[in-house]
This record gives sequence, C-alpha cells and structure tokens, in this order.
Amino acid sequence: MASIIYLDDDLIQHMLMKKLLKIHIPGSSTEFFHEPEKLKIWLQENKADLIISDLNLEGESGWDLVEDFMKISDAPIVFITGHASPDDKKKAKNFPQVKQLLEKPLEKEDWEKIASLI
Repeated sequence: MASIIYLDDDLIQHMLMKKLLKIHIPGSSTEFFHEPEKLKIWLQENKADLIISDLNLEGESGWDLVEDFMKISDAPIVFITGHASPDDKKKAKNFPQVKQLLEKPLEKEDWEKIASLI
C-alpha cells in the first residue's frame, strides 16, 4: 500500500484531496498535514512513497521546504498550485526529487502522472 503525504495549509483542500485520492489512487494510505514542521517531524520517523504539497503555503513557499524534505525523505515530490509561473517551472528542474509541478484543477492526465510516481 502506497503511503502518500499531503501538505496544504487550507483544510478545505484536505477534504477535497481525500476524495480525489480515493478515486484516483485507491488503496493508498494518506497522511494529511497543514503545518510543514509537523510533516518534517513525521518524515523523520516514517517513510513516504510520495509527497504532494501545495506550492503556496501561508508564510512560506514549497520552495522554502523542498531542501528540508529532500534531506529526510527520498520520496518523489509533486507540487500543486493555482498558477505556476515560468520561474516556478525553472525551479522545479533544479530539484530532481520534484517530479511534477501541476496546476489546479487537476485533470485525469495529472492524476495519471501522479499515480505513475508510486
């Protein structure tokens, strides 16, 4: 069973993602976090097969966190955002662990890309 981590500071997005993960990646085990620090602590003691994170978190960016994630986990990272700037797309190429930078709303093809990483 794949262990998927979801990080987003918007709890409404957690409810939506729970439903979408059940539909698109059934049988996965998912942990939800809204505080990056709690996720970092969890990752130090647990293994994740995939990290999905909102790119724009309150007070910080996913880019601020990616190096910390890479130090404590080898899980592929997928960033999701409402709008990916050209700068974000360039940054994604600098981090081999960041496998996708996807824009909301996620389409069926996006879910196929995500599922292929597990």
